[in-house]
Amino acid sequence: MLFVHGFCQSSAYWAPTVERLAKLGVGAYAPDLPGFGASARDPGPYTMAALADALATELDRRRLSKIVLVGGSMGGVVAQHFVLRHPQRVERLLLVATGGVTANEAVAVEKANALAAAEWNEQTVTPIVDGFFHRRPSEDDIARYRTIALSASQAAAVEAAKSNAVNRTLDDLRSVRVPTLIIQGRHDRARPPRQGSDICERIAGSRLEVLEGSGHTPHLEQAEEFHEIAMPFLLG
Repeated sequence: MLFVHGFCQSSAYWAPTVERLAKLGVGAYAPDLPGFGASARDPGPYTMAALADALATELDRRRLSKIVLVGGSMGGVVAQHFVLRHPQRVERLLLVATGGVTANEAVAVEKANALAAAEWNEQTVTPIVDGFFHRRPSEDDIARYRTIALSASQAAAVEAAKSNAVNRTLDDLRSVRVPTLIIQGRHDRARPPRQGSDICERIAGSRLEVLEGSGHTPHLEQAEEFHEIAMPFLLG
């Protein structure tokens, strides 16, 4: 199983799910995407397609030919590119708090440009991290998530944000032929439930679940309900 984290996040966001799987004896791989978390800093590119191909290269290195693919937020967009570019490598697909097109592309591009001009500091990343949650975690956790956000390369964050802003994979998803589960948070401001519905309408046989009391990180905010839904799907 391959878990792909979101924008200004890291593999730490998937740690609770990976730990649950480990207790069942199931192996899972949750890398830090290039330019984010503790990953090596390279010149990029950091587009959604390039990040998907970087994952494919890493899977080749690990001799993993076929995977159960999970992506959250921006990682869900990367996962869409992965399944579209490498369909033979995906056994099942779980998309969390994501979408196939940006609701207001102009605003998203403007925010990415503002990010490029800003100082890369706690003040800059605080609204990004705060926007992940409807059900706010502890202040200690918020501080940890801010540190994770700051660990990203600003250049990577800006390029990824611009690529994510102009992403248009939605209609291409009609070609996806693997079992697909989509989970959205009812109160997600970045990727509202309608975006999950749009994906569900395009992937034949897919299923959408909307978690009440959750924002952009349902796997953390409503962990028990999320895993009750996700684990049977992941385990097949």
